[in-house]
Amino acid sequence: MRAAAENLTPVTLELGGKCPAILTPGSVDESSVGNVLGTKMIKNGQMCISVDYVLVPRAEIGKFVELARRYVTERTPGYASSGSCTGIITERHLDRLIEMRRQAVDAGYEVIDLEEGATVNRATRQMPLSLIVDPGNDIGVMQEEIFGPLLPVKPYDSLDDAIAFVNVGERPLGLYVFGDDEAATGKVLDSITSGGACVNTCAMQGALPSLGFGGSGNSGMGRHHGIDGFREFSNPRGIVVRGEGDLNEAFFAPYGDTLAAITSAAFGDAPGTT
Repeated sequence: MRAAAENLTPVTLELGGKCPAILTPGSVDESSVGNVLGTKMIKNGQMCISVDYVLVPRAEIGKFVELARRYVTERTPGYASSGSCTGIITERHLDRLIEMRRQAVDAGYEVIDLEEGATVNRATRQMPLSLIVDPGNDIGVMQEEIFGPLLPVKPYDSLDDAIAFVNVGERPLGLYVFGDDEAATGKVLDSITSGGACVNTCAMQGALPSLGFGGSGNSGMGRHHGIDGFREFSNPRGIVVRGEGDLNEAFFAPYGDTLAAITSAAFGDAPGTT
């Protein structure tokens, strides 16, 4: 962006960020938990619109964990050593994720390995999925975009608290909200600015080729995909071909009654004008 600015060249930036999933009260069920975990397992969390952390009603944290265990046990047994588990992109990034997990353990937070007995495979760089329950906001998993198979699960006491938590941070590239109460899901969408959003699913805003996709603020600028992408990467030029019988010359000096009539018609009813 700096190099482009020096040359007066426009840029379109699709960046990342900590994309939250907010489960509204009463929405913690097999479908919502399965959707969050299934999305997190795509590329083993290495996707800019993956779920970075989950906000869950405090009273439903235990249910979320139970359903997460069940999802992995019943749907994806042996995931971490299977061909469905994408290896972490580099050794350096794998070390970063291992250190994030270790930091959470050392700080005394509950870290839950969803696949019993699964370990990191250095040869393939495969890493199992872990939940980190109610981590502090001062450790790595809550300070950086995770981009891997670690999923913080944060409790909240009211939907307003969940919204405020997201709004304290940078604008996310994706916002995901679950629930059947349209007033509640609508409140979340109206109260949080994000690049894109989904209701009762995750990441689909980036998968639809006809839907404009991009970020907001720290998560990027501009849009691509579909007609939005065509316009973003085009340089349209407005052209006027003058016809006959117009009032073009009324804007040339000396000014008189014709221009006064035009401006009166254009602005006479505008607030604050006389």
